[in-house]
Amino acid sequence: MFGGTLLANIYIAAAAVAGFAAGAMLSRLLGSFANRPMGKRADDLHHRIRGLEADLRVAQRTADQVRTEREALAAELASTAAELPALRDKLAGNEELIRKLKAEVQFECGKTARLRQELADRAEEMVRTHVQLRDVQNELGVTQVGSDVVMDQITRLERERDDLNTLVDALRKEMAGRPRNPLRLGASPVLDQGGDLLVDS
Repeated sequence: MFGGTLLANIYIAAAAVAGFAAGAMLSRLLGSFANRPMGKRADDLHHRIRGLEADLRVAQRTADQVRTEREALAAELASTAAELPALRDKLAGNEELIRKLKAEVQFECGKTARLRQELADRAEEMVRTHVQLRDVQNELGVTQVGSDVVMDQITRLERERDDLNTLVDALRKEMAGRPRNPLRLGASPVLDQGGDLLVDS
């Protein structure tokens, strides 16, 4: 509406300027012809009138062009004014969408911060678990070494036991093959005690 008023004022001002210029030129022309001879003044007057008519036609075309431009601008302004409510609604929708997106971004940022803290806590827990696991592995290694030493001792004792049993069996067989003769006391500490030679198998 403001643009249409401005164009109308421009058009009125242009028409006023054109009319004022035409009137001034006509008055000057009439004043200059008042002191000349009638024939020459008539020719000059016709010549000036034709010039003024040409100027008037130019001014009229300019005014028509300004009017046409004003009408086109008025139509464009009306179209823009008709589109303005839709643009305002769209802007309001965009602002609402921006508000929702900001809220979602803030929520996701908080969620990301919580996840990062949880990840850091889990990483710290994993480090502690790894240290504990390494300590357990070291203890198991020490226990395994001790177990291997014990197993080696058990194996050595079993071999010694088997060797002793073999030796005892051999002595029994040898004793069984000999005739039973009275033995002198003191010949064998075991036999002096009057018992048999017994070995756990």
